[in-house]
Amino acid sequence: MAYSRPEIAKGNPGRITLKRECRMQEAPWGMHVLLRFLLPLVALWGATPHPAQAGSGLYLSGELGANFASGLDTISSSNDRASVCDEFINPLYASVTQTPGYENYNCTGPNRGLGSDWHNNFDSAEGILAGAAIGYSLREKFPDRALGRLRLELEYFYRDSNYDQTSPLPGATGTEGDKLVQEIISATERIGSVTGNNLFGNLYIDFPNKSLFTPYFGLGGGVAFTDMDYGMLAARNPDPNAISTGAGLPNVDEIRRNLAGSASIAQTKLKDTLYGYQILFGVDRMINESLTLGLKGRWVNLSSFSDGGIVWDPLRSHLPNLRKDLSEPVSGWLTTGDLNMFGISLTMKYHF
Repeated sequence: MAYSRPEIAKGNPGRITLKRECRMQEAPWGMHVLLRFLLPLVALWGATPHPAQAGSGLYLSGELGANFASGLDTISSSNDRASVCDEFINPLYASVTQTPGYENYNCTGPNRGLGSDWHNNFDSAEGILAGAAIGYSLREKFPDRALGRLRLELEYFYRDSNYDQTSPLPGATGTEGDKLVQEIISATERIGSVTGNNLFGNLYIDFPNKSLFTPYFGLGGGVAFTDMDYGMLAARNPDPNAISTGAGLPNVDEIRRNLAGSASIAQTKLKDTLYGYQILFGVDRMINESLTLGLKGRWVNLSSFSDGGIVWDPLRSHLPNLRKDLSEPVSGWLTTGDLNMFGISLTMKYHF
């Protein structure tokens, strides 16, 4: 569900309400599942290999399954100024610092937005996982040595984690904190889907034995081209008398009339290129000398996501700029912590 644009005409008495989502809990169980798989695989290291293992050498594989992504902690900021420094809201913005109590307001100086940010968090999510890989097993080259248990692989996989959550802002610092206290009655952020096109190189150790089943364990590293659906809505009180912004300024009534009922809306797709590693584990069952079917798990850790492509349009019900000559465009940034994901999928390998 994307944000819709509310009615923002002056004097509109309507109030905007958004459902509060549950708070995030980081998903810690992925590593526990990993250890439950890993310990039995290590115990099978010394098992005697079966002479009729599935074909060796070059192979292709495909997989289809589900991903379970961790919650998101977000930090956002912008190069906005205080509302009284916005020329569309306050035509006398240049003289604000001449009023007692406003000496420290940065209405015209550099480093706008400095020290102003807000934090939020979102619950875990799940979605589809699909991929394909080309690999090479060293079993044929080193049939009687430990190196024969190794496989090298170049893998592509796609994931779509559907967060679809709207979360109220719990608080902010700097000028953003002032706005939350003095004029804004509803401020929320939304995360829709987080998708990734991932390219990884993997190294596996197979554990062949006398059965038709071959457990394995692997490590990989690579790059993730990641997109995030992002939205934000900040709605201001429609009653000018309920807004405290501008107290003490000579044109306070004009400022409050211009702010009343206004809204700032962002709806965009953020992008970043992340780097990370993964731990893989699973088991294959031989169908014939060329074909295996299996179950595969993975735990993926990716670097933090960051993008500065947030634009509020409208910004306080006007163009996303602080000046009528459009000399100070306003934009924002969003950064998360590391992105973690647990995946499980069914696999098929064809050995040449």
